[in-house]
Amino acid sequence: VCLGQHPHNTWSCNFKTLWDGSQARCRRNKRGRLVMSAGNVLCSDWQGKNSCSSTTHDSKHECSGCSKTGHRAQKCS
Repeated sequence: VCLGQHPHNTWSCNFKTLWDGSQARCRRNKRGRLVMSAGNVLCSDWQGKNSCSSTTHDSKHECSGCSKTGHRAQKCS
């Protein structure tokens, strides 16, 4: 996942490097889900520009770029 600040479909983004050329912190598993290197699955909806309003899986609301919980991938700097 590239972490590009430009609006794009995070569901289909499959880059192995970030927008700046550094190594991506997550990957897509066989089911197409975002997985961090520690193995935790992330909420793909939350990563995008429209976010996710669900409170039933807050542990999956983590930035796929930096692992922080205060913002999503589309807002990572």
